[in-house]
Amino acid sequence: MKKYLILTILFATFASTVSAQIRTSYFMEGSTFRTDMNPALAPTRGYLNFPVIGNTGLSINNNFASVSNFLYPNPDGEGLVTFLHPSVDKNDFLKRLHKSNQLGISSQFSLVGFGAHTKRFYWNAGINIKADANVMIPKEFFTLLTTLGQGYHELNSLTVDANAYLEAYVGAAIPIKNIATVGFRVKGLLGLASADLTADRLYANITDEIVDANMSSTLRISTIAARKVAPGENFELSSLAESLFNINNIGFKNYGAALDLGFEVRLIGERLRLSAAVTDLGFISWDGDRTVEGIAQAGFIYRGFNFDNMEIDTESDGFNMTTGSTQRYIKRLNYSINAGIEYAILRNHISFGLLAHTRFYRKSTTAEVTASVNFKPLNWLTATASHTFLNGNKLGVMGLALNIHPRGLNLFVGTDFVDFRHAKLRDSNVRIPINQSSANVYVGFGFSFKYAPYRKASNSNL
Repeated sequence: MKKYLILTILFATFASTVSAQIRTSYFMEGSTFRTDMNPALAPTRGYLNFPVIGNTGLSINNNFASVSNFLYPNPDGEGLVTFLHPSVDKNDFLKRLHKSNQLGISSQFSLVGFGAHTKRFYWNAGINIKADANVMIPKEFFTLLTTLGQGYHELNSLTVDANAYLEAYVGAAIPIKNIATVGFRVKGLLGLASADLTADRLYANITDEIVDANMSSTLRISTIAARKVAPGENFELSSLAESLFNINNIGFKNYGAALDLGFEVRLIGERLRLSAAVTDLGFISWDGDRTVEGIAQAGFIYRGFNFDNMEIDTESDGFNMTTGSTQRYIKRLNYSINAGIEYAILRNHISFGLLAHTRFYRKSTTAEVTASVNFKPLNWLTATASHTFLNGNKLGVMGLALNIHPRGLNLFVGTDFVDFRHAKLRDSNVRIPINQSSANVYVGFGFSFKYAPYRKASNSNL
């Protein structure tokens, strides 16, 4: 059981403050993903995405640790041991963590996506399903693990923030002669589900005689299938689930809007390109009649095994939630600011790019810098190798992407994080990428149309 727990923790260290954007694609001219990061960066061809697989991405990330912070060289020989091994200095391990550590996951699925070039500009439209979850884990949680449970542990800074919504957008990228492009996307949003949890009181008191754990948290959950709840209602876990997912009560009353804005400036015969954008600048208004909000409580006491009557001596309050007054409320989206600089050589067949990516969550902010080398041997083939700095990422973890986009086909596959260094766990054949702190994968597949007429003219200058 301990081995499975450790592997679960190790998997969690891979897991997406999430940013549903692949940084490696930012300077890839044929990619449709780059428009998600900057609406002024239009792909070289028009496109029609296949449903679901046309523009899909999954990101799992954290801002506090790489696997190498949780695995250490085995002092007895080959392989690695976990941070729980007696040979590991627990204080050294804890120093590598923050007071509050961020963990999350995000995903994006394209239901439909379309883009086309006219004689003077590029426009695009589509519908996506997006989801994200962000968890703030207190450092005391890891202290609890390293002490094998002994002591009193306060976990009050634990928070959970999760959202899922439908996004319909229309946008355009408008060239200004041959020196600049401005772009925008206007988005209509339909909220599907939202959850917020803040631990007002969460502790575990563990001794040789007793395990005493108690939680009191503010909980708010909204879904399109939740029934209207009156103040003062009490819920157990099963009845709460029934109230939130009532198939006969589906209604679409969670609405919102968002905006993407961006630009690109081309200098020195278009060899030098400067760009910046803000994306997902918006909000969703959640319906109070389809929201359950209140104080959730749970308690548990374990005193051991009673050999007289062969029973486990426990007390449990179970999960109980008392609802309060619920009204319509507004939540802003997690938005991003991207700024890039690119310099091209050899008639634009090779370029070097530097991208600054900052993600603003509702309760925290993360920042990354991605350096990339971009290869464009043919006008329908691009490949990129990158490395992302900051946010716990270490050297040796690279991003790789390939985009094939002749007329009739647009195929993209890429990731920001591939760790080439691996090591085995002790007494196991399981190999772990020791420097990787994040993981994502993005896949795009669809039809491509004619080359942009104004792009032909500009590329001839390189």
